[in-house]
Amino acid sequence: MKKLIDYLKKSDATGALWLLIFATVIAFHSAYSINKYLPMAIPYVQQFADEILPIKIENGKLLEPQEIKTYSNEYAGKPFSIVIDPTKDMLEEQEMKNGVYLTRSYLYSITNTEIRRQKLIDNINLPKQDYTPHMRLIIRWLFWGTLLLAPFFNFLCFLIAVLFYVFCSGFACILNRVTLDFKTKMRLNSLLFIGVYILSHLFYILGINFSVLAFFLLMIALQIVCVKPLGKEDKKPAKTKKK
Repeated sequence: MKKLIDYLKKSDATGALWLLIFATVIAFHSAYSINKYLPMAIPYVQQFADEILPIKIENGKLLEPQEIKTYSNEYAGKPFSIVIDPTKDMLEEQEMKNGVYLTRSYLYSITNTEIRRQKLIDNINLPKQDYTPHMRLIIRWLFWGTLLLAPFFNFLCFLIAVLFYVFCSGFACILNRVTLDFKTKMRLNSLLFIGVYILSHLFYILGINFSVLAFFLLMIALQIVCVKPLGKEDKKPAKTKKK
């Protein structure tokens, strides 16, 4: 911890500065995406609300709607259903497909790998109305929250991750028989982390899975390749015998 504090106090804390700039760029891009794309979804969300609402639950019992309502769509390329069935307390879980199911007494969440069932206990009243102003307000708060807070949150997460890889780089130093000071390790791992992070998102855009394990292994491999030209050879001078 003392090394980190001393490093951040110095004017040459280049690695941390790179992380801060990168964290800010990502936060600004996220805020831009929120402000541009989320408003486009408002008409579709309102249309969905018009089809499903009103919903009224009192004392853990579904009172409205009084007829069965079904909404089907695709999520991540797979069929996804939302069903409200006030005529039954429970459903046959084996016959249910991916989706969310609301009965008179239970809420079901079904995926390919998991079935969750929760008993209704709260009082909820969602009337059928125009929710557009509420959604615009939520998007506005989300935009400003991301713009102002995300840079610091991203920087903190990135800094913790880089400190972990600084610790792991000791293995690469031992393997190459070199030594690196803390400042050089921070710079190296900050640069490698940013590069691998961008690469992982490029893979994601191409639809290729880039797991946490793949991220870790690539970082270690790059450390092994990069530390040797940056480090000093760790060779102890041979002892001469006195005559």
